[in-house]
Amino acid sequence: MSKNKGRAGSHTTIIEAARLVVKLLEKKGRVSRGVITAGVGARTQSIKVTPLSGALHVMVVSKGSRQELHVYGITMSEAKLILTSTEFPGYLINFPSA
Repeated sequence: MSKNKGRAGSHTTIIEAARLVVKLLEKKGRVSRGVITAGVGARTQSIKVTPLSGALHVMVVSKGSRQELHVYGITMSEAKLILTSTEFPGYLINFPSA
């Protein structure tokens, strides 16, 4: 596996709503799985992407939980292209305004 692609860190648990997100983002960059918060009362599934210094912060929210991901080696425009594909029809996807 390339040094710049795949999984980063030792945390391996992924919530169901984030599985496809992680799978697609790992094809282009490194994904560090982060904190899972249970008991979230969201009405819809959503993905929120915000830029960090040297990475992207991706928050995936489902009806029962929320997971934070940090993505390395992918630009905001690449993430937008990946996450706005037709594979996420039930998700509300948020990117920062330009």
